[in-house]
Amino acid sequence: MSGGPVRAFARFTGGLGRDDPPEAVRAYARRLLLDFLGTAVGGRSSAEVRALTGPGQLGEAPHEAGVLGTGRVLPAADAAFANGCAADAYEHQDGYRFGGFHPSHLIPPVLALAQVRGATLGELVTAVIAGYEVADRIGEALHPGATPRGWFPTAAAYGGAAAAARAAGGGADRIERALGLVAFHVPAVTLESIFAGVTGKPAFAGQIARTGAWAALASGAGLGGWDGVLDHPRGPLALMAGEPRPLSVDDLGERWSLTEVHQKRFAACRHTHAAAQAAVELATARGLGPGDLRSVEAEVYDVAAELVDRPVHGAPTAAAATLSLQYVLACAVRHGTVHGSHYTPERLADPDVLALASRVRVRTAPDLQAAYPESTPARITVTTADGERFTHGVDVPVGDGRSPLEEGEAEAKFLAYTEPVVGADAARAALDAVLSGEDVPVTEVIAALTLPVGAREEAP
Repeated sequence: MSGGPVRAFARFTGGLGRDDPPEAVRAYARRLLLDFLGTAVGGRSSAEVRALTGPGQLGEAPHEAGVLGTGRVLPAADAAFANGCAADAYEHQDGYRFGGFHPSHLIPPVLALAQVRGATLGELVTAVIAGYEVADRIGEALHPGATPRGWFPTAAAYGGAAAAARAAGGGADRIERALGLVAFHVPAVTLESIFAGVTGKPAFAGQIARTGAWAALASGAGLGGWDGVLDHPRGPLALMAGEPRPLSVDDLGERWSLTEVHQKRFAACRHTHAAAQAAVELATARGLGPGDLRSVEAEVYDVAAELVDRPVHGAPTAAAATLSLQYVLACAVRHGTVHGSHYTPERLADPDVLALASRVRVRTAPDLQAAYPESTPARITVTTADGERFTHGVDVPVGDGRSPLEEGEAEAKFLAYTEPVVGADAARAALDAVLSGEDVPVTEVIAALTLPVGAREEAP
């Protein structure tokens, strides 16, 4: 029935009580929120993000919501755009393998509307949980059908609209209108435009975030949306996936898909992670450096080959580097990890990384394809300068719930991005507030992660 999924999602989002999700779900949601906040602050160092969101690109009044890592306070939708761009800059944000997208793209509009309303951190977390459940199920309906058709699943726009409308104080009726309004604002994002590696790429994440904020605000102004946006045979989901796909709404509040969302150890597309991790583990075990490897063969599943088999030629852009398996693997061998700080112009021109990247070849393997998407595996075989060959594989990269980040790793990632911007004391205060579960105002967390109003950003 037209409107069925929209209504079901709206009722779930509006009716989710603070104590309804199990504490394990709420705790994981707080960690995902922390991960987003860190990557958004860290992403401000990207020259591309500053060009996309600098003076003249966004409105400066009314002063409603903070831009993380800066001294700017913008209209809610513009702040959502700016924070959405920044969190995507280095591909260090979370992901959902069963939906083929980044659920944290929905957090910026929720954060902005929570500030406008003066919500507490507890209210924000509850709204974010609801948004993830909505977005993940829409992503499941889009993936993997949308991928071979060339579309990026924009599921986060719907989750962001629902959660932002709730964060603004709206009930089920307003949330339902917000979901329907997404139809008139959500971008049609092609995978090739993202994976082309151009410098404007973070704008797609910003626009998804802006859509959520706009829909929540427009629904508050009484505008109505299309109740068939999620299930009409000629609606955006059916057109992207190639056919109408059922949405899982009956298990809302029982199955918490949020716990299947992965966090990233490496600042790079998730489809590069297994190969990069395998390379680091093999190089560490054998005491090998970039110069010791004559060649590297990376075997992957089909989607990984299609999306991240992107050889780099000369010093790449940051966007191109994060989406190139060749570059990410070489960077990981060189440094033992991959972080946003490895995408400065100087490091992107590192001759050791570029030389090793040029010696990496990617191909698909039937056994790895059969394991996808239950696993996102890779197998690498290296040939050393002495002619020795070694093979090593990874089935489930670190960051997945089946292979979680090590103790303290998420916190270290957050602090590595935030301390250089806001200082150690403020960064630690924000971390403690988010993870403690205490019901502090959202504005206190934002204040810890922003600079004094009017402070100028340093050039990257």
